[in-house]
Amino acid sequence: MKKDSQNTDPDRLLRYRDSIYAADLLVCAVACLDFFTFLSEGPKTFDEICDKMEIQPRPADVMVSLLLSMELIETNAHRYGLAELSAKYLVSDSPDSLVPYYRSLKNRPQCLEFHEVLKTGRPAGWSSKDKGDSWTKSMENPEFADTFTAAMDSRGAFLARKLAETIDVSQHNALLDIAGGSGIYACSIANRNPRLAAAVLEIPPVDLAAKRSIESKGMSARINVVAGNMFDKIPTGYDVHLFANAFHDWDIDAVTTLAANSFKSLSPGGFIAVFDAHLNQFKTGPLSVAEYSCLLMHSTEGKCYSTKEIGDILMSAGFGRVEVTDVAADRTLISGKKL
Repeated sequence: MKKDSQNTDPDRLLRYRDSIYAADLLVCAVACLDFFTFLSEGPKTFDEICDKMEIQPRPADVMVSLLLSMELIETNAHRYGLAELSAKYLVSDSPDSLVPYYRSLKNRPQCLEFHEVLKTGRPAGWSSKDKGDSWTKSMENPEFADTFTAAMDSRGAFLARKLAETIDVSQHNALLDIAGGSGIYACSIANRNPRLAAAVLEIPPVDLAAKRSIESKGMSARINVVAGNMFDKIPTGYDVHLFANAFHDWDIDAVTTLAANSFKSLSPGGFIAVFDAHLNQFKTGPLSVAEYSCLLMHSTEGKCYSTKEIGDILMSAGFGRVEVTDVAADRTLISGKKL
């Protein structure tokens, strides 16, 4: 029977795509690491997990956040232990163990790649491409940069509109969309705020893809494209810095550098806006974000950060009045003011 009122937002469609690697990380945890049998010996701290299993902190954090969000492990007093479900079914010597069932999939390429990423901390090839480069290296290829930028532009058609409806730039003059890709976010916010000047900062060759995309939207007269490296220097003269789906591609040291660069160049009274899929402060969800983080951990140097992690980084950089606002599809806006 057809429903009278149907939600046509693409939240579920975004999740189907973004969660594609999560099941493989679970298989890897069960079949390659025997992680739940390890925890059956008693609750462990995060450092104990990394040390005893010989895995790196960034991918380990993503795995632990996924298992917390799946309610397969629990945390208490900074220690991680088994949940009732995993104690019964995911421990090797349990009478009801499903470990052999999971082990039948341990040689899937993605599971083996996750095992390598967990051990080394280095990302695998984008989209599990055989002998492929990581996302960072792939973006130096003009053909890949064009394809990837177009992909993010299609996602942004929905998310950028929702962000433009949420973010308040009415008292500000100039927005810089940093690592803005196709420029979809700058275009959406500028369309809603006619008096706002806007520009996109992108590294070559992505800057050329951004120019073509902005031109196709008929926004070249409103949106400038600035070629540059955000890690070296962020241009001055802007009182809003937008990082939309940018921080999640980088490790925490790189994100800390970007926040510091933003604070240094942002005009007084301006604010930083970090729009992304963020975990809650306890890293126990949302599940959709924990699933998406698996893809990012696998193929980039980053992950989905928690609201607390980003808030702490912004405050350490000098920003004040840090606020978290829900936007859409489990994406949030974290803002901080340069007072």
